[in-house]
Amino acid sequence: MLLNCSDPRSYPRTFMSNSAYVTSICYSICFSIAFIGNFSMFIILIRHQLVKIRRVYTLLLHMNVAHLVVTLIYMPKEIIHSITVAWWGGDFLCRWCKFMDNFGNALAANILICISLDRFYSIYSPLYTLNAKKAVKHMIYVAWVASVITSFPAIILFRSSSHPCASWFTQCVSGDLVNAIPHNIVFGYTLINLVQVYILPLFVTVIFYSLILYKISAKADTARSDSTLLTGNHTKLRRTCDANLEKAKSRTLRMTFVIVFAFLLCWTPYATASLIHFTHESSPIPPPIRKLLYAFAVFNSAISPYLYGYFSFDLKKELLCLTRRALYEYNSYRTTASTSAYDRHFSRRSTLTPNISRPLTSKTLKEQWSPNAYCLKALRTEMKRETSLKRCHSHTLFNKSSIVNTLDLSRSLGEK
Repeated sequence: MLLNCSDPRSYPRTFMSNSAYVTSICYSICFSIAFIGNFSMFIILIRHQLVKIRRVYTLLLHMNVAHLVVTLIYMPKEIIHSITVAWWGGDFLCRWCKFMDNFGNALAANILICISLDRFYSIYSPLYTLNAKKAVKHMIYVAWVASVITSFPAIILFRSSSHPCASWFTQCVSGDLVNAIPHNIVFGYTLINLVQVYILPLFVTVIFYSLILYKISAKADTARSDSTLLTGNHTKLRRTCDANLEKAKSRTLRMTFVIVFAFLLCWTPYATASLIHFTHESSPIPPPIRKLLYAFAVFNSAISPYLYGYFSFDLKKELLCLTRRALYEYNSYRTTASTSAYDRHFSRRSTLTPNISRPLTSKTLKEQWSPNAYCLKALRTEMKRETSLKRCHSHTLFNKSSIVNTLDLSRSLGEK
């Protein structure tokens, strides 16, 4: 479409509109919430993974990385772009930012599918836990590779382009708007991206969690019949182990269900608006509304760390531990700096005052601010709980095999 540059209305608008103000405010609030939550959960997950690697925490850590990509790259970019109106980053930064935008959302969706697969196999295959860590590593590897591959076309499709009537005004746009790429290619890539980010996780999570709920209801019936075959102290131990295992599984299932629900709640309005926009020649949804809907979709990256942090950790204890650790490091740094300054200041007078006493060391500060007494206690408690769950799990597998052997023996004796 050719523009009449003699018409003043053909020139681009260089000031912020009301919708741009609203968008920048929404993204600023979203960024503040997302940065605090994701950064705190990243430190907590890293600290726990250094103590002992757990597959659930591994999956949550990679999802946290995906949310950090959205938080640290996409949100600041949208805030700055809303303020500057024009694109000042150049062609390379335009292509790289579009790649990272798609990559962050795609990785979060793929890790969500991995979490659903892990929950599904842990319920349907009791022996899955024996090789679960290796399986989770393979799933995460596939998720990263798939995210990179599906996001790479954005580097080719997007570019920095100048306005026809104002060469100084540039924007980061798709190639079809400047007639560099056919519109059908951009439309096809947009649909593929929507399928990967929303439709595929929707179908996978709905199908797998329906099967999980069916399996749990079936297990509840078989557990009653199996428990009657055991007597005495053996029955008491079996019931205790089953209760601990079911409690741990139900907590993980609730966490995963809430994460999936939040994902669908945030992304469904934007996905619906995108389908309406691409299936109608004249879109009934104004562009500012679509931007706000996408901001609401990105808000999933802000609330997710609070959700899985609530179900996975005691947030009050974890935050207190992080605070004590930060204060300990800060006071240790101050003590070291003051000791070094003291040494430099009095080294020249060492011959005059050889018996001068040194200032207090950091021993007192360690006793006061050291997080070990508090944090290690929580970690040891969690490790003891996990060890007991593993013992219960192996004991349950042994009991199930014993029950099967007993039933087979009774059938064979009955036939004889």
